[in-house]
Amino acid sequence: MKVVSLFSGCGGLDLGFERAGFDVIWANEYDKTIHTTYNLNHPYTELNTSDIRNLSSFDVPDCDGIIGGPPCQSWSLGGKCLGIEDERGKLVFDYIRIVKEKQPKFFIMENVPGMVTPKHIDSFKHFLSLFKDAGYTLKYELINASDFGVPQDRLRVFIIGIRNDLDIEYIFPSPLESTPISLYHAISDLSEDPIPYDKDIVDNNRGTIPNHDYYIGAYDHKFMARNRVRSWDELSFTIQAQAKNEPLHPQAPKMVYVSPDERRFVIGKESLYRRLSVRECARIQTFPDSFKFLYQNIEDGYKMVGNAVPPRLAYYLAKSILSCFSSYEKYKKPELALVGYVKSNRDFDTINKISRYYIRGGTRPGAMQYNQISKPIKWLVLHREDKKEVYELEPESAVACNNETISKLGFYPKGQEYWLFKIKNRVEDENKQVSLLNQINEFKISPQIIIVT
Repeated sequence: MKVVSLFSGCGGLDLGFERAGFDVIWANEYDKTIHTTYNLNHPYTELNTSDIRNLSSFDVPDCDGIIGGPPCQSWSLGGKCLGIEDERGKLVFDYIRIVKEKQPKFFIMENVPGMVTPKHIDSFKHFLSLFKDAGYTLKYELINASDFGVPQDRLRVFIIGIRNDLDIEYIFPSPLESTPISLYHAISDLSEDPIPYDKDIVDNNRGTIPNHDYYIGAYDHKFMARNRVRSWDELSFTIQAQAKNEPLHPQAPKMVYVSPDERRFVIGKESLYRRLSVRECARIQTFPDSFKFLYQNIEDGYKMVGNAVPPRLAYYLAKSILSCFSSYEKYKKPELALVGYVKSNRDFDTINKISRYYIRGGTRPGAMQYNQISKPIKWLVLHREDKKEVYELEPESAVACNNETISKLGFYPKGQEYWLFKIKNRVEDENKQVSLLNQINEFKISPQIIIVT
């Protein structure tokens, strides 16, 4: 599949798609401080450097997919949060315009979680309506990159659209079963000391580790208002696009609480506190060491790394798109199955007794966005340890409900929003059971929807 990349930055999203087997044929990035880095690391992609507002559909090559993340500063909770009142916020409309004019088979748009907060939810819904008017069936989800092997807490919203005429049901990838990757596993092997960045000596390859230099500017009051240190055995804080706001290296002890608006460094340990280097940030973002960042100012290095979609997360999203397309091309009428984890035998008994099963809803990371599914879920596969049960669901049976409804059924909900399914019958046909179970190679603890035949 041929892909066009918009608002490409240094190409983290592009790298993930390339590794999944896509051909990124053309990219657009206006920021001149990024161009040399993009060209160095994506030698087979044509880079267009025009202002996207001046691009017409004739400038953009035909493609199977469009990927990209319009500027996030307008929607970031850490900024002024001006949304579409900011000129950068309006650039989302140019992304939508190009998708509408080029009509690719799919698109993926990424942005910060601030886009789905109450302040901006009306704008977000407006964007969705424009994509729908352009002819796309949409799915969106708030994803934490740490669920996909990225060693940091990083929440981002992804909107994925599939062109209506293809009649393909896109399914977001389920979180990985593996243990989250800690800072120790991400950066502890970088044993060489990083170099304090000297703006008068511009050399991105000093030492044996490229980009292993760090910003030495002062820490402002906002930075010192909360702890900025995560331990070696923890995930990193979100990697930022601003050099002054980068997390501190885990060699330092956690900052000491003084008041709700102030923390300080441990007395006598001040020398241990430094910001993560550009290379350490790149590692935490899952860029390979072979990916080199070229900059005249270290702030541009941090900007490129921090604004990128982690390539590892991009890879899993790209593979999920390929999986949905291949399933629908291979099988004439694939069906959907819901796979769920049952915490206890008591829950199994309750489910069999009342013929109901529930999943958590809402917009939190990992919640099931059932209301975005356009095709009915036919099968339900439940598992706990070695026990597995297969059921057929009533068509169009799911209803939205709250925790009070779930409690009355005999369950113990911890959230607020849920989807409740009605079970039609338990599948007694052993051949059908085996067929469904064979198509589900790996049971996950978290609920997931998969394509089966």
